[in-house]
Amino acid sequence: MRPFIVKSSLLFACMWCMQVADAQTKTAAQTELQALYGDVVPGKSQPLNTLSNIGIILPDTKADDWPEIRAKIYKRIETCLGQGPVELKPAVNKFEEIERYQNNGFTHIKYRYQIFDDIWNEAIVVLPAKFQYGDKSSAILTIHGTNGKSGKMGALGAPGGRRAYALELANKGYITFAPDIYGFGASINNTTQAALIDSILKKYPNWSYRGIKILGLIRAIDMLEQLPFVKKGSYGSMGNSLGGGMALYHAAFDTRIKVSVPSTGVSPANTNVYRLLNSGITSEEPERWKKIAKDGKPPYDIHEIIALCAPRCMLFLEDYNDPYNPDVMASFQHVYQAMQVYQLLGTPGHISMLIHGDGHDTVDDVREYAYKWFDRYLLTKNK
Repeated sequence: MRPFIVKSSLLFACMWCMQVADAQTKTAAQTELQALYGDVVPGKSQPLNTLSNIGIILPDTKADDWPEIRAKIYKRIETCLGQGPVELKPAVNKFEEIERYQNNGFTHIKYRYQIFDDIWNEAIVVLPAKFQYGDKSSAILTIHGTNGKSGKMGALGAPGGRRAYALELANKGYITFAPDIYGFGASINNTTQAALIDSILKKYPNWSYRGIKILGLIRAIDMLEQLPFVKKGSYGSMGNSLGGGMALYHAAFDTRIKVSVPSTGVSPANTNVYRLLNSGITSEEPERWKKIAKDGKPPYDIHEIIALCAPRCMLFLEDYNDPYNPDVMASFQHVYQAMQVYQLLGTPGHISMLIHGDGHDTVDDVREYAYKWFDRYLLTKNK
């Protein structure tokens, strides 16, 4: 019986080796890998951790490669934003004028505009100081920061205020459009932000609060496209803090934004993970934060959002002493990485950064520099 056992063992071993060899041949995904590694079976590929490697392009990446790279980045981010009732794309929406009034020498027009279904938003248009009916002017979204029920009024202060973008830009000849970010201003007149967001995410559990906010800004441009006194197809945006962050995300998803100035809006995951501990922050992008909470590896980071804006014109206003950003060097690094995409596309002058030491705000000199960015890339191109 013993020889039989030996022969059986040898036979089994040979069969096992043949199966392994066969498995190696079958699992080699590419002939190039087989040529490089022979019988070595490559392991399952794993995405690099964006916290340790934030490069977007390689030295031999060509401009022709960018559309495919961009599509992959877009898909990852879109997945994190979740599935809402409509896509984050332009559409023809309804709107209505509520009232007109004069303030600080400018004509203000308050509107309501539809985001989707029965969800509406409010905004105020400010006409240029020397506007004549029959004229058409370029339009800029002026996006407020975190300010509760004040909402759109945060960008409508008297000229000279540190965030009075709407009136100051109107004084320079632009039409400005100050919307409520959904969850602020008129949208919470009879409720709280937490209750509003909780109700909408219960109705659409696979969506995210950031997705809702982006859609609200896309619909703002949809409305501007229908106003007879607005130059079509080329818009700008500017905001500080939350407004800066939303200006950036909106520009990434809406290519009609040709020029944008996000102020203190670059928040990399590795230095802002503390926001996970904030009440309600996980509703911002549930899938993204679940992934970070699980293994510390974000599905995407802010340099990829910036890269989606290329080659459109982006000016970033960032400060050294921001109490809401624990490590500003990380922000600088992410802008730098995205800048390489602009170089790849042959438009290095379309991305810039102004670094100042005046805190989480935009003082006079900083605002004037930002306004000249619009003059350079929006006003002159629309004449």
